[in-house]
Amino acid sequence: MSAKENKAQTQPAPRYTKEQLVEAKRFTTSEKDILTGLLSPDKTYTLDEAAAVIKSFKEREV
Repeated sequence: MSAKENKAQTQPAPRYTKEQLVEAKRFTTSEKDILTGLLSPDKTYTLDEAAAVIKSFKEREV
């Protein structure tokens, strides 16, 4: 394993505020609406955590 690969595995995933995620171009407008309603403004989230929130919301029973 190279030093670069080892470094990538040991660094934690970057965390983002609710505002940063809502402004991200990665998410669609409807996904941003979901994040706006469900994320806490005083916490930080990884992209995977934000995607999990969106997925959970979309898969819930109505």
